[in-house]
Amino acid sequence: MLTFFLLSVFRYLRLIVNIIAFSNLKGHPIKKNPTFKSTDVSVVVPTVFADKNEVMACLKRIRVCNPLQLIVVTKDELVPDVYAACAEVTAGAESDDEKLDMVQVIGVAKLNKRTQMVAALQQAVTGSIVAFADDDVFWPGSDFITAMLACFENPEVGACGPSQRVCRSTDLDKPTTFTNFLGICYLERRNFNTGATNLIDGAVSTLSGRTSFYRASLIQNDAFMNFFLNALNHDDDKNLTRWVYDQGYQITLNFNPAARIMTTLETSPRMFLNQCMRWARGRGNFRVMQTTTYWYDTHMWSLYAIYIGQFQTPAFLIDGSLLTLLYRGMADYDTYTRNSAVLALIAWIFFTKIVKIIPHFCEFPQDIKFIPGMICFSYFHGLLNIYALITRDNKVWGR
Repeated sequence: MLTFFLLSVFRYLRLIVNIIAFSNLKGHPIKKNPTFKSTDVSVVVPTVFADKNEVMACLKRIRVCNPLQLIVVTKDELVPDVYAACAEVTAGAESDDEKLDMVQVIGVAKLNKRTQMVAALQQAVTGSIVAFADDDVFWPGSDFITAMLACFENPEVGACGPSQRVCRSTDLDKPTTFTNFLGICYLERRNFNTGATNLIDGAVSTLSGRTSFYRASLIQNDAFMNFFLNALNHDDDKNLTRWVYDQGYQITLNFNPAARIMTTLETSPRMFLNQCMRWARGRGNFRVMQTTTYWYDTHMWSLYAIYIGQFQTPAFLIDGSLLTLLYRGMADYDTYTRNSAVLALIAWIFFTKIVKIIPHFCEFPQDIKFIPGMICFSYFHGLLNIYALITRDNKVWGR
């Protein structure tokens, strides 16, 4: 039973503590006279401009926040197309807040997100704060930038990010609805895990690039650009996170309801699995462990919760081992007691599979029907992790 006890502690201590932490998360308060305003923020949107309507919807949601600059970076030959799309939106706008005539478009010779981000920093950014946003995110409203800037009232904070949710499919007849739900689960779990560790010891495994804010002085310099352009091809967001911590700054997350963005993820089963493989192949945590010290110098809880806890996979091996150890360890008990203990453990494992998704189920109880499929996929994902480990040197997106 000692082995069962030790494995249980290793497996579930992180979850129990994180549940307590997540339940105490609060948003950053907005001061009456804040240090920074929306007009101090330069927003950079790198894009391949594959879906004009989605990109324009993204830009319109950013525009209503009244930033100092809204900079789009795309391929050289697509620059006229982006300007034309912005002009079309502006012509049909019913108010100044809906116009996109303030958009600056920068071209690069070859599409590469890092190159696009650096091009904006070198050629256009003038704000004290830089916000990067993917072209498939939708900011919640005009107060979003103001809510995010509250994080920088602490001079030790170098970067911050919002909470995130996936846009829920309303067409329940489509076969991609379940895949959409799995994407929702991914971001709900991410909110839970990152929010809890950030509250406990200030750690963030990866500051998501879907939307993130940085002090311009931290990244608008040659040292950062040399680091960023020459780092490992994988994990753009992880390298930005490493840079902030290595410079001695803190990263914070804002769970203010006004600071919650919406985004889309792949919904076709094939593309969603490809995206899962890309996430699974990420080697950022191992790179951090090899090249930096902040992950154990200043983030003691996250040393266990993030860096040691990442080895709690595949789930079917851990859960299967726990059930086997408990069943064998209770060999001297009567059948009723033994079976009751096993059933109690199964019920606990079931709870651990759904606890991080409870906020979504509270809002959309009709999605409870997806729970069996979600649990099956969580075990299947363990096989994906094994395959990702075997093929970890494959750097082609989605393979």
